[in-house]
Amino acid sequence: MADVGRERYEAICEAAPDAILLVGADGTINFANDRVTDVFGYEPEEIVDEPVERLVPEADREDHVAMRDGYLAEPTTRPMGADVDLAARRKDGSTVPVDISLSPLGGDGPLEVMAVVRDVSDQHALREKYRTILESVPDAVVIADAADGRIVEANEEVRSLWGYDPDDLVGEPQSSLHPTGERDRYEGLFDEHAAAGSAIFTQLPDGSDIYVETAAGEHIPVEINASTLEIGDEELLVGVFRDIRTRKERERQLKELNETTQRLMAAEDREAVAQLVADAANAILGYGNTVVRFLTDGERLAPVAVSEQARSAMGDRPDYPLAEDTPASNAYQAGEPRYVEDVQTFDDEYDRGEARSGMYLPMGEHGVLSVVDARVDAFDQADVEFGSILAANAETALDRVAYERELERQNARLDQFASVVSHDLRNPLQVAQGWLDTVDASDESLDRVENALDRMEEIVMGTLTLAQQGATVSEQEPIDVRTLGRNCWRMVSTGQATIEFADEFRPLGDRERLQHVFENLFRNAIDHGGEEVTVTVGRLEGGFYVEDDGPGLPEGERDELFEPGHTNATDGTGFGLSIVREIAEAHGWAVSATEGADGGARFEFTGVEFA
Repeated sequence: MADVGRERYEAICEAAPDAILLVGADGTINFANDRVTDVFGYEPEEIVDEPVERLVPEADREDHVAMRDGYLAEPTTRPMGADVDLAARRKDGSTVPVDISLSPLGGDGPLEVMAVVRDVSDQHALREKYRTILESVPDAVVIADAADGRIVEANEEVRSLWGYDPDDLVGEPQSSLHPTGERDRYEGLFDEHAAAGSAIFTQLPDGSDIYVETAAGEHIPVEINASTLEIGDEELLVGVFRDIRTRKERERQLKELNETTQRLMAAEDREAVAQLVADAANAILGYGNTVVRFLTDGERLAPVAVSEQARSAMGDRPDYPLAEDTPASNAYQAGEPRYVEDVQTFDDEYDRGEARSGMYLPMGEHGVLSVVDARVDAFDQADVEFGSILAANAETALDRVAYERELERQNARLDQFASVVSHDLRNPLQVAQGWLDTVDASDESLDRVENALDRMEEIVMGTLTLAQQGATVSEQEPIDVRTLGRNCWRMVSTGQATIEFADEFRPLGDRERLQHVFENLFRNAIDHGGEEVTVTVGRLEGGFYVEDDGPGLPEGERDELFEPGHTNATDGTGFGLSIVREIAEAHGWAVSATEGADGGARFEFTGVEFA
């Protein structure tokens, strides 16, 4: 190389940001720029004319001579030691990680090699840091080149998820992690990852789940937490793969539990509830050996629904007396779930077939749900939790069925009672009243007979009304209280009494029954407060009130006012306020008697829903 050209070339090297060495064919350093001081700790003149191996760690020098000779035999521009971690020896004997690029320099003079040396300590530290993090992450992590999608690194957790050795994945396209035959779709997902920079992916663009394919060909649903990472000139895409099979199973169980709950709430009898629970235990928990037992005679738990698998594996299931020490009896008595790792350890006379672990879930006072499995310690905490929710829902459904059956019995008795009142009592009264019209009306004693018969008619009608108002109100509508109240006021003989409405409001209720409430309360106010009484209807928090400015209610009798037959009037039947209470309770309301603002009687209704 001519001196002028050499000087120009060396000037360019001095302006470069990296350390640059010119090495002759014999391995001697012919030139070093000022940047070598930053990288190696030497001044340039200290290493010129020295063998380049002086800058190579002692342990690598012998191999380096061979590699140098090999390169000089076929010199090309390329990085030195591709895919190999390189280190240089500094003046103080320490080593520093480096990247080295080699370029042959020809021309008219002897062959020289230019070595561009870059200190990559920061990149090396960053890489070591992310490798430490990589191995500490509990999920499978795969790192791919963002440009071509090929895997450059993977942590040990990929072995658990895919069944592959992490090193075997290096160099493979990232799409090879996903189901065969669908890899084009996953190539698009990778591109989306790279464009997003950082995102969590649980579905493909069409809404389907993301799967990986294991070494055994199994498809596993995953969630991918993707982010980009730059190390030096490399742009990498980091994918954290989380196995979400357990999450998907919990979602399925919750959905099944919700659907079962709806079916339970629509079941018409105890046997239907029992069968639904037995079937749901299998569908939700995945265990086929289930038995639902109800308490019978207050002394034993008798099987009502037995799954086919349980009957096949264990035969007909016995009753369990509460007095005996059995897992089901113990769970029922304690009112808490009982989990037994191995039911065969129970020293009793009952044959449980091949059942080992057992889960016993009380359904309140109704009975126990038993679930068993042929494996020891088969159930986990999630099984107990889902099973307990199922048992609690079954208890609610059974409470509802029992309540409805009791209502049906009560309504049947009320209907029977109403029939007796309507026919067996009213008919003789009407006959007596008819004969009374045929006798001599001048006899004053007959007035007493007529009054007694009228009184009996009022009692019969009050009793009949009371019986008819006891059923639950099923359909309710918004009711304008001002309009309804004025209509009821006109139906009552009010004389000089007045009515006021403090508020406008619309409770949800049965219009005909609420009419009975107002008519009875208005009549009660006039009977006790006189024909000049003022009645006020208004709204209160969660309800409404009806009050008057009459003499008020005796404080010691307020709790007895709503009892059938209780009255302070000589001509009263005592049914008016009883009817009011029955109608309020049929709506799900509560009614109470207290003192009004002006000392009169005040009746408050709470638990009321408004339009």
